[in-house]
Amino acid sequence: MGSIRKRTGAVLGTAALFAGAALTAGTANAADTADTGDLTPEVAFEASAAGFSSLSSMEADGSVTINVVGPGGRVVGYARWNADPQPAPNIPGDALIAKDTYADGYAVEAELEDGRLASTKGHRSPYMKIVPGDLREGTPIKVRACFVRGDSRQCSQWYNGHA
Repeated sequence: MGSIRKRTGAVLGTAALFAGAALTAGTANAADTADTGDLTPEVAFEASAAGFSSLSSMEADGSVTINVVGPGGRVVGYARWNADPQPAPNIPGDALIAKDTYADGYAVEAELEDGRLASTKGHRSPYMKIVPGDLREGTPIKVRACFVRGDSRQCSQWYNGHA
């Protein structure tokens, strides 16, 4: 039990540094805009069934961000469903985004339940892959983040959002 508490503490400590704010009751304020492109206004901690930790943000416009925390509790990137266009850094609406922020030999993938995939696999970090799309406004979606190395793939739970 002590090991789980230490890991949770390391993950939460890293999340506080990444988010630029102290975590209180599982939530944090705005994330560091240099790392995220100002795409993650709020985050909540949760451990996925796949065995790696993630931070997620669900926004009123239907956007979902899943921040991937890798070995050692380090934030290594994020997966995002971007429902509406973002002026900076010029991200289109209905876009699936995978961003790898740490050169560790792993890749980050963002996957929609319908099979659409954005992957940083095969690219040097830092790298961001944007896969645009066009869905009818209000269409429900499910998105998840995956942490990939070679043929090994660990994924978060599915998160609900909408176009």
